[in-house]
Amino acid sequence: MDFAQHTSPQDRVAVVVTAPLTVNEAWTQFGAGELKVFVEGAAV
Repeated sequence: MDFAQHTSPQDRVAVVVTAPLTVNEAWTQFGAGELKVFVEGAAV
């Protein structure tokens, strides 16, 4: 999915997956058992 077609530069998008979906972007891996909360696309 090309998020640029659905968002503006001011938008934040969080995608949670089990494995990286691309090879040309940085992905941040969660730690084992780690839980994160996102509000408006930003981790809090």
